[in-house]
Amino acid sequence: LLLALYGKRVIVHTMGGDIDSKQDYIGKKKFFTYLLLKHCKVISVKSEFMASMIKDSVDVSKIVYISWGVCDRFHKKISYEEKKLLQHKIFGREFDFLFFSIRAFSEFYRQKEIIKAFTESFEDNLKIGLIVSSLRKDEEYYNSVIKYMSKNVYIKEIPHSLMDTFILACDCLISFAKSDGLPQSLMEGMAANKLILCNNLPHYCELLNDKNSILFSDANDLKDGFLRAMKKEAVIGNINYILDSNIQAKNYLQILQKEFNV
Repeated sequence: LLLALYGKRVIVHTMGGDIDSKQDYIGKKKFFTYLLLKHCKVISVKSEFMASMIKDSVDVSKIVYISWGVCDRFHKKISYEEKKLLQHKIFGREFDFLFFSIRAFSEFYRQKEIIKAFTESFEDNLKIGLIVSSLRKDEEYYNSVIKYMSKNVYIKEIPHSLMDTFILACDCLISFAKSDGLPQSLMEGMAANKLILCNNLPHYCELLNDKNSILFSDANDLKDGFLRAMKKEAVIGNINYILDSNIQAKNYLQILQKEFNV
């Protein structure tokens, strides 16, 4: 309420979960978020899709396109030997190929479908591994997924301070969100030069292409996506503007100077 009353001094940066009606943008959350967006001075979004979620309910002249960029610790290209050493450090062993399902452990991010497809393809091949983040784990959903897990599926509670270590140790990041904005986790993976395996949401085109990603259409197509990913190497290309935190910091400073005389 205070932010709404004094919104002329406020910048709001929106995340997908804040304003996506397919998630929990309902009830009190929707009411107070809308109040804040209506009264603030500047709204920053990472993508055109994020802007489309709110443009019908706010003054579009307040919207600016700024990502956060990605922390410097993710901007690394490590050698094959360094990657294997990281795998030994985390798991006590190395893998021929290591996938990382990086999104929150909830039905919305379809971890069950990811684990089930992986297990059906690689249950007997312990040289292929899957890390699954237990971030924001839904216990009831988790218990329903346990039966699909095999010995080469590793559930890990990963603080963001260690996220770069796990990303660098893997070969490919996976996301199967029902809806999305422009995920910071996928940007971090791309900064580390990792291949992205994810469902083909139309607005991902702002970040992904056929050189840096493997796109699949549904759960049935996911198994083939695993196999295709193992045969492909990521070519990240020219997306440094989105991933460069220094450029984005300068953008924010320009906004502060222009809108707030700071």
